Amino acid sequence: MNATRSPGASPEKGGAPGVGLRMSDLGVLNPQRWFKRGADESSPDRAGRTSLVDRFLDLGIYVALIALFIFFATASPYFLTQRNLLNVGAAVAVTGILAAGMTIALIAGQLDLTVGANVAIVSVAVALSIGAGIPTPLAVLLGMVVGAIIGVVNTLLIVKVRINSIIATLALGIVIRGVALILTNGQVKPLLDPSLQNFISAQVVGVPVSVLILLGVYVIAWIWLTFTRAGWHVYSVGGNASASLRSGIKVNRVYFGVFIITAVLAAVGGVITAGNAGSGGPNYAAGAEFDVLTAVLLGGIGLAGGAGRIQRTLAGVLVIGILNNGLTLMSVNTYYQQLARGAVFVLAVVVAATSERRRAR
Repeated sequence: MNATRSPGASPEKGGAPGVGLRMSDLGVLNPQRWFKRGADESSPDRAGRTSLVDRFLDLGIYVALIALFIFFATASPYFLTQRNLLNVGAAVAVTGILAAGMTIALIAGQLDLTVGANVAIVSVAVALSIGAGIPTPLAVLLGMVVGAIIGVVNTLLIVKVRINSIIATLALGIVIRGVALILTNGQVKPLLDPSLQNFISAQVVGVPVSVLILLGVYVIAWIWLTFTRAGWHVYSVGGNASASLRSGIKVNRVYFGVFIITAVLAAVGGVITAGNAGSGGPNYAAGAEFDVLTAVLLGGIGLAGGAGRIQRTLAGVLVIGILNNGLTLMSVNTYYQQLARGAVFVLAVVVAATSERRRAR
């Protein structure tokens, strides 16, 4: 994913599977990174500029979120209503859950482009299972197992076969959608039991279940990445896989865990999608990777790995949700809405690239 990395390098020889790393990559275990930072700060002029820009990159997503909120609250009388704000949360729930998994993958220096197809096949698996007479709870469990299997296949392709994660997951995503199309003959399959719909549409203290699941995912992910040894290993491997390997970290085990987490979260998104739509469809979440990557990159999670904070991804998700909702409330032409989303994605790429360059100094 990084221009300095060669696909297929072996971790035993100092590289990450399917990605590859040079010894010059500066990771969290490399003390030269901290020595270099100290040298940069020895110049007051440069230190002042660096501090200002870094502070902007760090807080910019929150400033953008607040600015959009204030703008649309002023521009539309319907924006600040409780119903609309809950709708925004429900609308971004699946994207947010997928983005949480993608954030973990990117911190580890990997990328999973099967998440959209995973949502589709899980929704189809749930619908077909219920249609075959399987009780809804077991059908949901079966769907989660299908999603987890996709994570296992991703790991085998990337860790064992040593295919670059972008190529492996992109190809597998096409295969998964093909399977979903075959299973459904290209048709949407309704849920014959409404219990899943009733559960997803329910509210707890006025908050939709899907929003509570979204918040729960982010709280758990934040605790796991911040306070657990496994979370620290994800950062370490993403920053410098070869150094992590030499320090005793089981790099392949970290990748296995990362892709399982990403796949299971995508499966959760598939279950929520099936509950929201009341059906399973082979084309559900088509292009979801675009919104997911936009949210993650807006949060400053770069493609090089080793850095990033999950709460910033949530802010990026909310920015996208508020932007889409606000433009719709203002009856903006769909062509201009597409233009706005594209512009936000370009901005997200610029922010991510700038953050990576500054971290590499």
